[in-house]
Amino acid sequence: MRRGWVISLLVFCVVLNAAGFMWSLFEPVPLYDEVAHLLTPFVLVAMTAEVIYRAGGDDVFFDTPRHAVVTGVVIGFVGAVGWEVVEAFLSFMGFAISHAPLDTVFDVFLGVVGGAAGAWVADRYLDRIFGRHRYNSNVSRRRPRVR
Repeated sequence: MRRGWVISLLVFCVVLNAAGFMWSLFEPVPLYDEVAHLLTPFVLVAMTAEVIYRAGGDDVFFDTPRHAVVTGVVIGFVGAVGWEVVEAFLSFMGFAISHAPLDTVFDVFLGVVGGAAGAWVADRYLDRIFGRHRYNSNVSRRRPRVR
């Protein structure tokens, strides 16, 4: 992605989450918590995908759309579970954070969906940039196909 988009999305996620903590917006504002738990993994997985692509690791984790989505699901799941642990710790420290079991399960679900969506979007976008074939990373669009 262009550097401006990456920085803008990252700043938006930081502001979204910081505002939610500073003014306790996660519970009283409808869908604020859900948007934050969906958008944050989306952005982080899309940025991770770009880093992996630019480092040449796309042949392992993002070689097909299915692998990209599975990678996004795993990153989203690990990140969401980790964040729920942080929320439980913050709640233990006295912050007013809801960590009811149903809320926790739904937040992890949103993290998984956000991660999968971020990986899918990033994979499609980055395949176009690098000129790769959608379903076979060994075939470049710029090379003629041999039948």
